[in-house]
Amino acid sequence: MTAPVILAGLNHWFGPFHALKDIDLTIEAGEYVTLLGPSGCGKTTLLSVLGGFIDPSAGEVLIGGRDMTHVPPAKRPTTTMFQDYALFPHMSLRDNVGFGPRMAGMGRAARNARAEQLLGMVGLASEADKRPHELSGGQRQRVALARALAVEPDVLLLDEPLGALDLKLRRAMQDELKSIQRQVGTTFVHVTHDQEEAMAIADRIVVMNAGRIEDVGPPARVYRAPASLFAADFMGEMNHLPARITVEGVETPFGLIPQALPPTGRAVACLRPEAITLGEGQVRIGPARVRDAAFFGTHARAHLVPDATPDLTLVAHLPPGAMPAPGDSLDLSAAFDAFRIFPVKE
Repeated sequence: MTAPVILAGLNHWFGPFHALKDIDLTIEAGEYVTLLGPSGCGKTTLLSVLGGFIDPSAGEVLIGGRDMTHVPPAKRPTTTMFQDYALFPHMSLRDNVGFGPRMAGMGRAARNARAEQLLGMVGLASEADKRPHELSGGQRQRVALARALAVEPDVLLLDEPLGALDLKLRRAMQDELKSIQRQVGTTFVHVTHDQEEAMAIADRIVVMNAGRIEDVGPPARVYRAPASLFAADFMGEMNHLPARITVEGVETPFGLIPQALPPTGRAVACLRPEAITLGEGQVRIGPARVRDAAFFGTHARAHLVPDATPDLTLVAHLPPGAMPAPGDSLDLSAAFDAFRIFPVKE
């Protein structure tokens, strides 16, 4: 089962606090969408509106073309999977997964078969008779996912489901979540504040800030060409350079970037740390002194002070084999298209 979701003109207030502001979002059937943003940005409130736990102050929620705006959670074609899993400790895994179908009136044999099929899908077919306390955190998370899918929702809502897992297990479960979503074809809407998690699993990322949607798009586009300065900063590290948009291009401390961006005026030029390269390039940053550096396995993260702009410190991700020492001088460059320019209101 799967269905598209349309959120139209959603606004919500908690007393005087405007928690959701003019939310318009369409989610295609079978799509995996993440709601990404810092604490307090409105992503969990939006998920709660979609699940029916909060009635919006204004706007509409359509699921599969039907108006669900004021329909209670139990009567919506949605299921919510929470971070704490909330498994029944006295029940076997089979009975935990079969609980939803049991409440829906499904017979024992049919619901046991359904539960065992889903436990097999999440790699726990041989553990059906165990109790939740006998499992690891990652295994309990898989049982919670199987239980959520057992009722065949059109839309599965996931509220930071991987937040309690350690880094290695979280990454493994990201892969499994995406694989299972592809198998079942259900629409997944997943709340997270982890940028890497969002990029690993999502078909599209919805970046939220202060109750608004800042950007929506595929992970690669949102990362490489963010729609706003907030989205640029939230999707990983970003160097900020003072800039000015002119008729000739964008003036930066390291030269002119030939981009046509009306109107003219002050701007911020953003440059990802991994876009800073050693040697010659289209935009020459020039010699820079290494303030400090740390080894991160896939790269060396360095703080660099360019000779031309001693009041400006850049963060660069250098090749792991090029680990610099404090005080070293490196010749740096970047490509024209590595810069993202955001006008600043005067």
